[in-house]
Amino acid sequence: MNRSTRWIFALGAAAALLLSGCAPKTPAPGTNPGNGGSQYGTEVPGGISSTGKYTGQDGVSASGIKMVYFSTDRYDVEPDQLQRIMSDMPKIQKLASSGKIRIEGNCDEMGTDEYNHALGLKRAKAVQSILVSNGIPSSRIDVVSYGESNPICTGHSAPCHAKNRRVEINKEN
Repeated sequence: MNRSTRWIFALGAAAALLLSGCAPKTPAPGTNPGNGGSQYGTEVPGGISSTGKYTGQDGVSASGIKMVYFSTDRYDVEPDQLQRIMSDMPKIQKLASSGKIRIEGNCDEMGTDEYNHALGLKRAKAVQSILVSNGIPSSRIDVVSYGESNPICTGHSAPCHAKNRRVEINKEN
């Protein structure tokens, strides 16, 4: 092999290695990244929307406040989740009036630790914004991101991932 052939071969091998090493994690089986024909997606089997948001009504925090669930890679609070927050606003106001509350952002295991920490923080801040706009003083709110380190469901399935994409509102200890 002459010098120019080796150079071309080395460049091709480096490009192939680079491209294969940068591939993103694939979505969990059963999730559909499409929007299902609406802004927030449609229901799919397993209690999750086509955008990956948990659609169950069972999640509550240790303080008894309903959990807020998010679609895959999203931090916008969808209308059904805004309703969950608003239905608990009297409880949240009572918690805030007796001390600080902590808004905890969480993610599933997909993505890097850094990405999930940042996404969890964005989710928590989105909920904080809603609480502040509804009269909760920002001085009474602490925001934290646990990224993927605080799962409530430890399976590796789409429904488990969906349950872990959440924000919890708790009394600050």
